[in-house]
Amino acid sequence: MMTRVVPLALGRVTLPPAHPRSSQGSCPIVCHAVDHPDGVIVVDTGPRMGHPVIDELYAPEVGSIVEALNGISIDERDVVAVVNSHLHFDHCGQNHLLPTAQVLVSAAEVEAAREPLYTVPEWAAITDDRRRLTTDGEEVAVGVRIIHTPGHTPGHQSVAVDGPDGVELIVGQACWSCTEFVSGEPAPSDVHGEEWLATGRESLRRLSALRPVRAHFSHDPVIHRG
Repeated sequence: MMTRVVPLALGRVTLPPAHPRSSQGSCPIVCHAVDHPDGVIVVDTGPRMGHPVIDELYAPEVGSIVEALNGISIDERDVVAVVNSHLHFDHCGQNHLLPTAQVLVSAAEVEAAREPLYTVPEWAAITDDRRRLTTDGEEVAVGVRIIHTPGHTPGHQSVAVDGPDGVELIVGQACWSCTEFVSGEPAPSDVHGEEWLATGRESLRRLSALRPVRAHFSHDPVIHRG
């Protein structure tokens, strides 16, 4: 069995007036499954409904991560790990639906998630028995590597998957769009603060240097093909 990367469309959120991209109206939520011979790895789990502030501001249209996995013939019980690219509410909201999977997150992101108004704390909380802190470049399964890509958040991470035709990247939100990935320029409004812009550029440079045959994004369904 060969490793495959499968995008999972988990709905949309409306972008409120205060959001720098509010003129777009809404944005898609795309998570990813790495179907690996040693077990399935899910990269991000999308948002959920039921939080009064999130529901009011973002009006999420949420698809179930479990139903999305089942729809591509993956049993959710075969998920061995969840990689959270970062802990904003729209990336970790359904971690609880995969309760037997380890959650892989960077130490910098765990620390950042303690900041007020950073996320929904109860969605981002990871129990000690599930949490595994990652290191940059580590192989979490044969041919599947974590790449620390700070910029959008202090502890953002992406995933590189070695496939039969080359490296496939799950960029996450190291950049918002395929266009930004190609240009190597993350939007200044999409980094953690203006002091993080150079770091975000360097993260994209490192990802591009891997010369991926495909690159996937959290909020752009377009797949970059190298």
